[in-house]
Amino acid sequence: MKNIKILSILTLFLIFSSCNEKVLNEKPKPDGIWKQIGYGNIIELNDTIISVYNISKQDCNLSFKEHILDFGKVKNYTKDTLTIQHGNDDWLFTRLEKLPNLCKASNELNNNPKHNFQVFWNTFNDHYASFDIKNINWDEVYEKYEPKINENTNDLELYTIFKEMIALLNDGHVKMEVPEKIENEYKNQIEEQEEKYSKLDEFNLNKEIAEFYVDSLQNYNAGMVRYGLVNNNNIGYVQINSMLMLADYNLEKNLDLRNFYGQYWEKAENRKDELQRQDEVDGINKVLNSIILDLPKAKSYILDLRFNGGGKDAVALDILNHFSDTEKLAYTKKARTEKGFTNPQNFKIIPSKNHFSGNVYLLTSHLTASASEILVLASLTNSNFKRIGSTTEGIFSSTLDKELPNGWEYELSNEVYLDLNGKNYENIGISANYQLEYSTNKDEFLDQLSTDLKNKKDKAIELAIELEKKQSKK
Repeated sequence: MKNIKILSILTLFLIFSSCNEKVLNEKPKPDGIWKQIGYGNIIELNDTIISVYNISKQDCNLSFKEHILDFGKVKNYTKDTLTIQHGNDDWLFTRLEKLPNLCKASNELNNNPKHNFQVFWNTFNDHYASFDIKNINWDEVYEKYEPKINENTNDLELYTIFKEMIALLNDGHVKMEVPEKIENEYKNQIEEQEEKYSKLDEFNLNKEIAEFYVDSLQNYNAGMVRYGLVNNNNIGYVQINSMLMLADYNLEKNLDLRNFYGQYWEKAENRKDELQRQDEVDGINKVLNSIILDLPKAKSYILDLRFNGGGKDAVALDILNHFSDTEKLAYTKKARTEKGFTNPQNFKIIPSKNHFSGNVYLLTSHLTASASEILVLASLTNSNFKRIGSTTEGIFSSTLDKELPNGWEYELSNEVYLDLNGKNYENIGISANYQLEYSTNKDEFLDQLSTDLKNKKDKAIELAIELEKKQSKK
């Protein structure tokens, strides 16, 4: 009986010790309040639900509250630090004990024009990354525009002032979205020059170019990707017209652009943001694997990004991974903070299982922008790449999405991308090895291509064919 009692006590002791050890070794939960390093966000995590607050010196407002996968994936965390993976970026956070009092303050100033101006100006002052490059004195901008605003300034007047300030930056990644009524009133008071070419016209032109040069042209996702072998040559041609809308959602193969767009986003919008990003990466990997397997006779490739206005950075890197044979550092980036910049993140080329390592002729224009420029930037480390065309647009930074107290949404560029020599191409773009005289005006550029095609040639493609013939003779 005594032995049974001793055994029971020993068993209880072991169970209790095991439970204590489990508690002591249990990883702290990421739930709680966290401040993002850079980016001007505070988040509150509660299991899988995230509340995101935009914070500035004057204001703190709840931007959205939804599933964590609409923001990113929790990568790792400790008691005091948190890393969330957003696309291929790592966002860093430090723990706060509670929400700042500013986030709990009343919203009586939400529609005050002066208050909204202060929030707008300060957000740029703390986060915009390119004032120096663009030679903009933001303090002088404040002194010019702040006196024009008072409590009686109406929405149209305030929006007009914001548009003028944005125009000074000449940055394709700085935008503002306001209610349609205000936007229409703004358009009515100015004479806007209409573009000659629509997006549909542009797609028809790049399709005609591809059809002229490629036998048995294949299309993926209504022409987001076009590919095949160049006529009578062992040169593969791949035209990628977006770093977005590349997921495989099993849509009909012969949809025109308009119907494809509607059906695609109906599918995509049912996915959480982080899953949607992965869909895009999986889609481009699938089609590029097929291209490399389907074109075994290709001794070189023309990769045409002249019509690619951007999308997802992760897609751009995965494209490059299919035309690289060595793992290596490609570029770095950092985000603006109030007192400087975050620590730089490193981004690598990691060759795909199915990859091509021969010559690649990369075609670029001033329409090559944003995420497509990330591919061009990363390709600078690849000796098998030659760039043909004109300088890219020069808008590399991802957009930082913000919301004013009055509900108006806006975007700004808060990051700096650097090549391996520490060079920043923001605002200047990346030039070609073989520079063509393409216009920086979209309509004029498309006119140039259209005229060339009527004369049965495309200067960039012809030059790539000529360079490859010279290479093959060596």
